[in-house]
Amino acid sequence: MKSLLTSLKIIFREAYYRYVAFFTILGFSYLSYWLFLKSTTFETYLMNMKNGDFGQFSVLYGITYISTTILTIILSGVSVATVFWLYRHSKLSQTKNIGANLGGLLAAIFGTGCPVCGAFLLSAIGVTGGLSVFPLQGLELKFLSLALLAGSIFYGTRRVHEMIHCDDCNDILHEHKKHAIGKKGFRHLFIIPLRDTLIFTLAGLFLVNQFIIAQVSAAFGMTANKGFVATLLGIQTKSTYTIIAPKINPDKRTTSLAEWPTITEVSANPNSGNALADAKVVMIATGKPFYAPDDVSFDDPINAQKKWGAFEKSIKLSTEQEARYQRLISTMMTCSYCCGGPNNVTMNKNCGCAHAKAVRGFYRYMIQNFGDEYSDEQLVGESHRWYALWYPKGMLEDYLLATGNEAALPHTSHGGAGPGGRHGIAK
Repeated sequence: MKSLLTSLKIIFREAYYRYVAFFTILGFSYLSYWLFLKSTTFETYLMNMKNGDFGQFSVLYGITYISTTILTIILSGVSVATVFWLYRHSKLSQTKNIGANLGGLLAAIFGTGCPVCGAFLLSAIGVTGGLSVFPLQGLELKFLSLALLAGSIFYGTRRVHEMIHCDDCNDILHEHKKHAIGKKGFRHLFIIPLRDTLIFTLAGLFLVNQFIIAQVSAAFGMTANKGFVATLLGIQTKSTYTIIAPKINPDKRTTSLAEWPTITEVSANPNSGNALADAKVVMIATGKPFYAPDDVSFDDPINAQKKWGAFEKSIKLSTEQEARYQRLISTMMTCSYCCGGPNNVTMNKNCGCAHAKAVRGFYRYMIQNFGDEYSDEQLVGESHRWYALWYPKGMLEDYLLATGNEAALPHTSHGGAGPGGRHGIAK
């Protein structure tokens, strides 16, 4: 411990490394904050913790999650500063140190989220259920991150301690003298390796871009097999006003597939022989629905998501309307494809994702402007039409499962799909 503290004093007595640590902590704090808000909000998270939604030790889980997050952020700054010091002073390879450092940071960002509302990056790479798929609901990633960062620091500071009298250092004592000559020396030290910074920044942006592409694009590059006779709800042979989507079961934790009434007309299954292509015709809406404001359209899902989401805060409802709205988001509409686990579906009210906010804004808008014209079931069914634009793969999988064409796109378990991951539908 004494050698650790001595090494850290050697590192941080130079202002350059204090700045490196500070800006790393600042940047990683913002990244953690941004990733957290992509799946939930602090208000929702604290409410889930208080209500016991995180399991038997819900409060303990919440406190542990927050504590480990803060500690990880602090250690990230110390670890990165140590890596920079070694990089500038040693001619030897720092592969182990850098590897542990990056591993710790990656584990931390993948573990950012909540077990009820989901984790943005895990959802982006196709891990259904987010943190709830882990036995400790994602705390494993937090502990792994802490272990890797701590290992990076201990390994790095040991190297610092060993290098003080070594021959392969880049004149460490000379650097220390430069640090002591005042402001002129400080300006000399505060030189950021621009080339390396640019390279790592571009690499980071590339990785983030890949995650976003993985989330936004619907990877339908599977061979579609010819469908067969529907076994559950039947393949619709004419246009109708119903859509197949999850419905909460009486146990309040799992879902079944049901026909929901809609407001806009749902296209008929063309029965072309390509079951996946036919499913897209039925489930993926196009055009501008008559009730949508401004430039909101089925043809622009991202814009629609933003515009509907804005109504969640801007539209104020009467007491009676608010009660209806709360009933829709807390007892009827589920967030199945990004949140929760197979045996623990997340209701729309408890999800902080952008699509969940959009659905809540959609309900507020529809209740205010068309509340007397449509039933609760119709509003939920119509919201699933928008949901199919934001999570097409999951909605298509459910439709094909319900209509007996699972072979065209094998069903993946998701929030509320039940112990077998198939909404109770036998193989």
